Amino acid sequence: MGVTRLLRRLLLWGGAIWGLTYGFVFAWVLFWPETDSANLAPADVIICFGAGMTGDGTLAPATIDRVARCAELYAAGVAPKVLTTGGVAAPDGPSAGGQMAALAQAFGVPAADLIIESRAQSTLQNGLFSLPLTDAGRIIIVSEGFHLPRCWASIRWAAWQLGLAQPDITLVMSNPVRRDPASGRINQGIILRETLALWFNGARAAAYSLGGALGIPPDDRIDWLH
Repeated sequence: MGVTRLLRRLLLWGGAIWGLTYGFVFAWVLFWPETDSANLAPADVIICFGAGMTGDGTLAPATIDRVARCAELYAAGVAPKVLTTGGVAAPDGPSAGGQMAALAQAFGVPAADLIIESRAQSTLQNGLFSLPLTDAGRIIIVSEGFHLPRCWASIRWAAWQLGLAQPDITLVMSNPVRRDPASGRINQGIILRETLALWFNGARAAAYSLGGALGIPPDDRIDWLH
C-alpha cells in the first residue's frame, strides 16, 4: 500500500471517528434529561467541576452556574458534602476550588460541609486529586451537560489508577450547553472543543497509565495531565 493511500485511509478513519464523537457529544446535550433533585438517590458527596477562572480569582459564569446547582442539590438534602475542585489560574492567585467553595458558602453551604481540592489543572487531575479526599461510594458529579461524559470517564479512570473501588456515579447538569447570548443557538465551538478534549484526555490518560506500568513515579508523570 502506497504512502498516499495509507494517509488517505488514516484521514478517512480519523474523520469518521471525529464525526462520531462530535455526534455523540451533540446528541448528549440535546437528549440527556435534566434531573429533578427530588428524584435523585442519596449520595455521599457532590463533586463540582469548574469551568474557568481568571488569575485574580473571578469565576467564569459557567462555573458560578455549576456551584449554584451544587448548592441547590445540597439544600435538597441529596448529599451531606460538596467537594469543589480546581487549581490556580496564576502562580500567586487563589485556587478555583477555594473560590468555588467561598461561593458555595454564599449560596448557603456551611464551611464544615465543604471539601476543597486546590491543585487540579485538568479534568483528569480533578479525578486523581479529589477521590483521595473522600471515601464516598456514591458520588454526584455536577458540570455542564457537554462536559459530563469526560467528568465521568475521568473519575472512573482515577479510581482505577488509585486502586479504589469504583464509585456509584450520578450525573447532574448545571446547564446542558452554552448558547450564544444574542441568537440563543448552541455554541458549536464548545462542542468542537469537547470533541477534541475527549480524545486528548484519552491519550494523556493512556500515557500516564503506561508510564506507571513502566515504573515511572506518579510525581514525575502528573504534569503529563495538565
